[in-house]
Amino acid sequence: MQSQRSSRPGAVEERAGERTAFGWRFVAPLCIGAALNPINSTMVATALATIGERLHAGADQTVWLISVLYLTSAISQPVAGRIADRIGPRKVFVTGSVIVAVAGVAGIFVHTLWGLVALRALIGSGTGAVYPAAMAMVRRRADSLGLPPPNRVLGWLSTASLTTLTIGPLLAGLLVQTVGWQWIFIVNLPLALLCLVLVLRFAPPDDPRAPGERADLDAGGIALFGVTIVALLFFLMQLRSPRWWILGVAVVVIIALVYYERRREHPFVDVRMLAGNRALLITYGRIVASFVVLYGAMFGLSQWFEEARGLSPIQVGLLMLLIFGVGAFLSTIGSRFTAVRTPLVIGAAGMIAGSLLMVGVDSRSAVWLFALMCLAHAPSAGLSMLANQMAIYVQAPADQIGMASGLSRTAQYLGAIIGSGIIALAFGARPTDAGLHLVGWILTGVGVVVAVAVALDRSLDRRRSPLSGPA
Repeated sequence: MQSQRSSRPGAVEERAGERTAFGWRFVAPLCIGAALNPINSTMVATALATIGERLHAGADQTVWLISVLYLTSAISQPVAGRIADRIGPRKVFVTGSVIVAVAGVAGIFVHTLWGLVALRALIGSGTGAVYPAAMAMVRRRADSLGLPPPNRVLGWLSTASLTTLTIGPLLAGLLVQTVGWQWIFIVNLPLALLCLVLVLRFAPPDDPRAPGERADLDAGGIALFGVTIVALLFFLMQLRSPRWWILGVAVVVIIALVYYERRREHPFVDVRMLAGNRALLITYGRIVASFVVLYGAMFGLSQWFEEARGLSPIQVGLLMLLIFGVGAFLSTIGSRFTAVRTPLVIGAAGMIAGSLLMVGVDSRSAVWLFALMCLAHAPSAGLSMLANQMAIYVQAPADQIGMASGLSRTAQYLGAIIGSGIIALAFGARPTDAGLHLVGWILTGVGVVVAVAVALDRSLDRRRSPLSGPA
């Protein structure tokens, strides 16, 4: 299909300008940086059992190795994004890379469970700084050169995240079996150093900042936001036996955050901008719902395949590859669509189809049905993620793109935690066919909500499509 972009006058010149401005030397470190958080999110899953055995820790303790990364990443990404907007994204990108490298070195020496939990928190804060800074660097470079949204670059950032989600468990399994579980931490050192050397060598320095741009970073707003996210995540991680008082705390703090930020000249969370930017708020809601389905399917199917169906870990890994590997491929071709609504519709249709297949299979079904079910979820992993990322690029104000990108990652983590909570509610002590069917029905409902929201969102037509460049 020929895209609208390729038929516009001047499209050839725009593409040539994009290739010149965003060559591999500029883009490579950004893609590596964008991959650091996803790969650390998934690597630990394969190593949890081994770490628990070697450190004599139970599952109720090792789970903190997962949860602490979610918590620190959900908070650090918008914080780092706001700092990038204020003092310059390259500085934040470099700082995040240094933090990850330090964590890689520390992985050589730390051999206690709670020391590793602290190390995961450090990794979460470092990797959380890199992605919003990368998005801000892309936006500032494009705006400074008068270029439209660089579809190709945004697609590569999305592909890098999806690819590392896929290879993370496989890489961790290889490291654990060959050189030891410590290497799931140590491997951050060469990755971060490569990222750091490339960005210092090839990325242009930040533009000089006017005094107003370096205004205070609103410590009060950051603190209130942090308490809100911690309370929400703690509540969502315990949906099986919900502690409603924690949700009450979250609601109270959210109200306090809105009240406080409305009176700040330079707020951490610009609630006035968000209140007036309905399209951006809808995009955040769409991200939360999409990741409920994506992570609900990923966590639910991987457990059910192995424990209820009896597939081997390698077979499960190959099936998961159909979700994220094919999703990564789809994200590379997503910029060919003529409107942002198209990939969102395809992604929502995939959510519904994949979730309904979860309702229709059981532990006696043929493996080819499982493969079809995973393939159905691939568009939501690839096209939906890419389209939402591009929507934020266009919908967020240029001087707040770092913060807006960080909040999009917070929305992803909220969706991931809700998806995990649904699995805990449906499966209970162990995965069953009935539990999988319940998960399928819930995720189908969420997919329908996403589809309806996409269909009714007129801002997707009213605004210039981030996938097609300026009209």
